[in-house]
Amino acid sequence: MASNRLLASTPLTFELPSSLVDRIHECRGRLGLKSASDVVRSALAGFDFEGFQAPPREQSQISVRLAPAQKKILLKTARQKKVSAGELLRAAVEALSDGVAAKGKSGGAKAGNRPAARKTARSK
Repeated sequence: MASNRLLASTPLTFELPSSLVDRIHECRGRLGLKSASDVVRSALAGFDFEGFQAPPREQSQISVRLAPAQKKILLKTARQKKVSAGELLRAAVEALSDGVAAKGKSGGAKAGNRPAARKTARSK
């Protein structure tokens, strides 16, 4: 027989968009439920798991190589900011991309960020 400890509920943490959290609170009030957990349990009890089809994802997974020092900074900062390393990576790539787009509109790159000039072959 399973012990009571195995049967007791345990907290699960999910990251949800604020709009969905607002909907949970709205359902809680509308349905007269006591907690967000009650709303989620009610939603799961009535959900058609068999009919569920995940929408196509617009994300892709990539693998990159980072220098050990850069990886250490990324992971340390993620812990300090209490975010995932992926979230920091996305923010960094978006900032780079936005900067590149802005440089393209302004007509030039900042000094130090410009690619090295290529040497041209001498003509004889």
